[in-house]
Amino acid sequence: MRGQMTETPTLEDLRGRELGVPVTLPPFIPERDVPAAPDYADPKTWISLPAHFSTEQQPVDVFWVYPTVLSDTSTYLMDTADPVLREKASWTLVEQASIFDGQANIYAPYYRQNNVKINPLMLTDAAPIFDLGQGDLIAAFRYFLEHFNRGERPIILAAHSQGSVRVVELSKAGELLTGDPASLEQLVAAYVIGYSITGSDLDTNPLMRIARSAGETGCFITYNTISDAEGKEREAPTVRQGSVVVNPLTWRTDTAFAPASANIEAAFFRHEDPAKPVRYRNFAAAQVVDNALVITDISHPEELPATSVTFPEGVYHMYDYAIFYENLRENVGERIRAYFRERN
Repeated sequence: MRGQMTETPTLEDLRGRELGVPVTLPPFIPERDVPAAPDYADPKTWISLPAHFSTEQQPVDVFWVYPTVLSDTSTYLMDTADPVLREKASWTLVEQASIFDGQANIYAPYYRQNNVKINPLMLTDAAPIFDLGQGDLIAAFRYFLEHFNRGERPIILAAHSQGSVRVVELSKAGELLTGDPASLEQLVAAYVIGYSITGSDLDTNPLMRIARSAGETGCFITYNTISDAEGKEREAPTVRQGSVVVNPLTWRTDTAFAPASANIEAAFFRHEDPAKPVRYRNFAAAQVVDNALVITDISHPEELPATSVTFPEGVYHMYDYAIFYENLRENVGERIRAYFRERN
């Protein structure tokens, strides 16, 4: 079957294939395994904000693309009507996108994301499946622009993990404000954390720029957090060779060591009391090493358990936001202020 695939494979080309890494899902059957596309005119296709979030109108909008929440052994794509998966997607607004609370209006569409088992194949064998979610996000962003943002406010793009893969790929293709300089003027910044942007990606779309300072605007922020144990970069599936890494303790891409004293506060959210995360000042030091962000001097390593076979011990992907929570939150405010200063 693979040898017969066209240069641009279709869903039908994947019929009957068992896709997945390290464990395969059942044979792919398009009419069974592709749920209906969301209709973004329906309010139910957008994640509602938790009750403790600010409801006051802010001068900036955030378009949030949540990370992987689908990890069962049989489903290729998220059914956006599934209540369990909807709740998991909504939780990412609490533990990650809450860095924008009170600073920007958060808009987050449900989309047909991939099962974690085919994430390693998103851009290769499973590309036709991946593209369904990309189409959802393009439709959601266009609806957001026309009906919510209406050109009235600048925009922050934000994501984690699979969400960041999607934002990076869409941005490379000129979607999500990166299609022309005039559209890019509306971008405060893009926080595409938990994935890599390489020099080759930047060459693909020269309008994409990596942040080099704390107050730069119209730029991309990206990093993947790992320990300093030997070989951890190779074990991190979201780290790519040739990556440009932004240190969230310095907001630079150099290899300077940033001590734990520069880490304002980490925040770890608990489901039983989401309004009161466990917080630690000066949680860890950080330094760009090769293609990743290495943390050391960790004050509470018990907060960083390896809970996924995809991200083994010492690959802190699940905690990319939590470890630097207050630094991220402070930086959001700084970039927003810089954006308005530049234009006033």
